Amino acid sequence: MTTAYQTRPTSELANLAWCILVSLRLAQQDGKAQSDLEQHLFIMRWLTLAQKQKRFSKNIAPDINWLLGQGKLYGFAANLGKKVEYIYRSSVGELAVQSTLFRFSYFIETLKTMGWLDFLVSPKDWAAHWKASEKASAVYTPKTELRPSFDERGTLLNPLQIRFIGDISGIFALLEQCHLSVERYPDEEGFSVLALQP
Repeated sequence: MTTAYQTRPTSELANLAWCILVSLRLAQQDGKAQSDLEQHLFIMRWLTLAQKQKRFSKNIAPDINWLLGQGKLYGFAANLGKKVEYIYRSSVGELAVQSTLFRFSYFIETLKTMGWLDFLVSPKDWAAHWKASEKASAVYTPKTELRPSFDERGTLLNPLQIRFIGDISGIFALLEQCHLSVERYPDEEGFSVLALQP
């Protein structure tokens, strides 16, 4: 199980993320770090060097360790670039002005970093109330409903049902942090059900 990332909006954390993003963009302008794998390797080397040289205060050492841990555990599938961008945007208060689709993606990515599993479920499996496990904390989104629920600007057009297995008591604070509005529906077939509201 991965270490849960706790968002702590601070100027130091924003500075770390900003430095990574600027360094990455400069490398890309120089023709480096073009592919997902190259970006991953660039960020991992950058973080390792920053850690070794003690470029940042001890306050954000856990954040550097968390990013390095994610990169080592998941490889380039960790999407470190996106994680750093999410950290930057949330740290500088930009999350509220992002589209609902961005904020929903941020919500899902944050759950995943906290050890939750994420499943896009086919209509057949959705109707059958399929679950990967009765015990693993997981979020289930209907695959065919996801794209039509948002317009090209990422605005939510219709309520989008999401099912959860696991303790959802902490989810409401995260939803609030992501500026997402939900309505609680009755539980069904062992799932907690929330509907994302426009």
